[in-house]
Amino acid sequence: MDILAQSKYLIIDDSNMIQSATRALLIKLGVPTNNIVSTANAQGAVRACRSHRFDILLIDHHLGTGSTGLQLLEYLRLKELIKAQTLVFVVTGNDSQDIFFGYSQFEPDGYLIKPIRADDIIKRVTNGLTRQQFFSTLEQAFIKNGLNAVKPLFAQSPDPATLKDSIIYMSNILIKEGQFAEATAMLNGLLKLHDYLPARIKLVEISHAQQHYQDALTQVDSLLSENHRNIKLLQLKIQICLCAKKYDDAQVLIQQVLTINTSNIALTLDMIWIQLISHDIHLAKPYILSLAPLIPNSIWDSAGKRVLVLWVDILNLPQDKLKVWRAESAWQRLSRSEKPAALSKPILKLCRCLQLLQLNETEQARVLLAAIREDEYLPSDIEAYYLLCLCYQALGDNKFRPLRSKLENLLNQQGNGLPELQQQALQKIDYQSLTVKIDLANAEP
Repeated sequence: MDILAQSKYLIIDDSNMIQSATRALLIKLGVPTNNIVSTANAQGAVRACRSHRFDILLIDHHLGTGSTGLQLLEYLRLKELIKAQTLVFVVTGNDSQDIFFGYSQFEPDGYLIKPIRADDIIKRVTNGLTRQQFFSTLEQAFIKNGLNAVKPLFAQSPDPATLKDSIIYMSNILIKEGQFAEATAMLNGLLKLHDYLPARIKLVEISHAQQHYQDALTQVDSLLSENHRNIKLLQLKIQICLCAKKYDDAQVLIQQVLTINTSNIALTLDMIWIQLISHDIHLAKPYILSLAPLIPNSIWDSAGKRVLVLWVDILNLPQDKLKVWRAESAWQRLSRSEKPAALSKPILKLCRCLQLLQLNETEQARVLLAAIREDEYLPSDIEAYYLLCLCYQALGDNKFRPLRSKLENLLNQQGNGLPELQQQALQKIDYQSLTVKIDLANAEP
């Protein structure tokens, strides 16, 4: 019980009643009140994680106003606002497969079904904290004295399951340090004793990190033959295929994963940019439209993604409806929002420019485009700059090439995967090809 009392907790739940009940339960188990922070929404959780370091997060899945615990966890992980060893428990009243698959890529430490019981906290959280303390001991030994200081400590593992996972934990540290041979040797040593799937997956990740893509594909295919619905393996193979430029294979796999996990924004973006490379906006359209209800409140939300969604909506319209189309009402419809959506001026200006181009009102579009400053959009908002490039190119504006060159240099520094797809789409950008394909797809037979 001491380990529970010494730890710091963050409760995230949109229900004040659940917050109070969970807080009372922790206090009953001996946790001091100043070790417990609670908040009703994702914004409060982000602020709390910026101010404090928590040992345990209890995240409700449904956070209200369209926000989910999955979006929050994705943000906290990618922004590194929580430590690698922070325990994350997803709290939900629903144990459906959709929720499990959605969180699988972020590997939470467990799922707690409402109402949370004292036994669940005592058993599962205590076990998790004990494991994390052991992992931290190994990591500190490695930092101070290197790998040789870690190996004798494995014998002190509290149980066989913790020993296996501690080897995975240390292999992650070695991979991050670029010590691939040492990580491989450690994992192979484990596999001689136990046929442990996470260790075999980690060996695939090492081949991937070393850019040995064919070896990685051979390894991952062997594992998938035995575990064909394993989401982590499927997602790993997708990333390998993207890096190896096997885009046809990647598309098949992405579609397979998205049928299981429809809320995976990262894979949806991969699919969209693959289609933009080939100028097939018609095939990209359903994936782009699917972003509208997903990106609000997520780490992926940006002006450019919203404009991309709205642009596809424009491309679907006949001229009479296009003339009366309005971005705000369209976004409310597409995002399925109950409240009117307030779109920023940079979004509205870029949407209007694309609308004018589609109406063939090129002079008005030229005047509006000249009034748009590139610094109105975040440097990371590649979709916004892609659409700006489309507008420049369509109007023959000489700003097109330097902006594209600037973006390609930026993406070139970000490595493989999605940045490389975006770079290729920019290299092949062609307003005419994109709009002609959608017009042909929508033409009357």
